[in-house]
Amino acid sequence: MRIAAGELWEEYDVAFSRPDGRPLDPRADYEEFKELLAEAGIDDRRLYDGSRHTAGTILNELGVDMPTIMEVLRHTQISQTRRYVKGRSHLSKDAMRRMGEFFAPPVPPPVESPTETTTETADTRAARARRRCRVR
Repeated sequence: MRIAAGELWEEYDVAFSRPDGRPLDPRADYEEFKELLAEAGIDDRRLYDGSRHTAGTILNELGVDMPTIMEVLRHTQISQTRRYVKGRSHLSKDAMRRMGEFFAPPVPPPVESPTETTTETADTRAARARRRCRVR
């Protein structure tokens, strides 16, 4: 976009911009969204909270700590953030897995004898695979 704008480009160091580099106007984006809803025949509803719930839950599943999620969602109290976050955290899932492995250690799989000959190398298998791809 910068090259296409040429001399008209204004640098604002933003991830998403207008064709001339200026930041996007959130009001214009919101109005366009409302027009798309109307064209699609979808009721105009407040989706702001849904986006917050989704963002909070995804951040939690990625292992982001609650104070950071609270900051991203711009909450003033951690209790408010906890209401927005659904599901168990990544850390909880990991702790439960480790506790399960402590009480019932996983059984190692039985060692099987190799089914391929020892004279065959990875290179020849790879070469055959490439030939099969070319034939298809």
